[in-house]
Amino acid sequence: MKLHVLVLCPVIVAVLSGSMLAPKQAATNPAALNKDSIQYTALFSIDDVERIKQFFLANTALPEQPKDSNWRPGFRHKCINTVRAGLDYLIFGESSIPDSLYSRHTVLNGHENDITALAKKLHDSHYIRSYDTVRFLSLRKDEWVPITKADPVSRGLPPMALEKSLWNTLLRRVGKERGFSVFLLSVCDGYHAALLTLDHRNPAEIKAYWADQTHRHPLRYFVNNKLEEVPDKYGWEVMQANGPAKHAAGLARGLDEYMLLANQQFWCDCGRPNQKPGDCCSGNCFPFIQIWRLQKVR
Repeated sequence: MKLHVLVLCPVIVAVLSGSMLAPKQAATNPAALNKDSIQYTALFSIDDVERIKQFFLANTALPEQPKDSNWRPGFRHKCINTVRAGLDYLIFGESSIPDSLYSRHTVLNGHENDITALAKKLHDSHYIRSYDTVRFLSLRKDEWVPITKADPVSRGLPPMALEKSLWNTLLRRVGKERGFSVFLLSVCDGYHAALLTLDHRNPAEIKAYWADQTHRHPLRYFVNNKLEEVPDKYGWEVMQANGPAKHAAGLARGLDEYMLLANQQFWCDCGRPNQKPGDCCSGNCFPFIQIWRLQKVR
């Protein structure tokens, strides 16, 4: 997986404070399934979410890895390794990955940069509850067409719209359940990976928190319906159903709008250090979103 940072003016976001530190009453019967006499739940606690939030904030505060090395301890993890560490904290409560490339739990090891392979192993070990995809549309001869791998013509077209709403897809995944749900996200067909945390404790105030390793996601959150931002802290950005694609003062970004922008940027990413904002290599990755809902042992 290439690990280029999005060049933005502006799937897993700010201090879990205000309304988030005082959670609404959660449902007393969270959805659980029984596999081999082990119970799993797809609803996470505020403590679970706080652990991954603190990890992502700590990771982005570290200096970047030296250019002459694949990885060294004490420096920021990138992309999928950041996600693997976040999953370690979420599912198992702790992680050795911040100081190592390897987890104590084999389900999170041996995937190199392949997010799909990681998701498959998590699924086979029952740590994934459900799966969904979002394709993109483009214009061909003034008609909207889906971009598919089976159609070589459409594969060369730029993504111009989501075929369906990612936000609504997440809401369908959680249904009437109330709590926190966490999703593993593959952006632009594995070009980038992130965790997306959905706070659906109150159906009238649903929020999503984007978490990855970049400085493109400032620590943002709501306090009394007012958007707050912590200067110089990154890796945990609140998003909502609708909003601007790029950062704007006092406004949370819209998840769908940001997802379209991100896939457009990645699709155009030439991989050059000094790539200009207007440069586009056309088809650097396949515009396609994959979403896996995570679960843990109760």
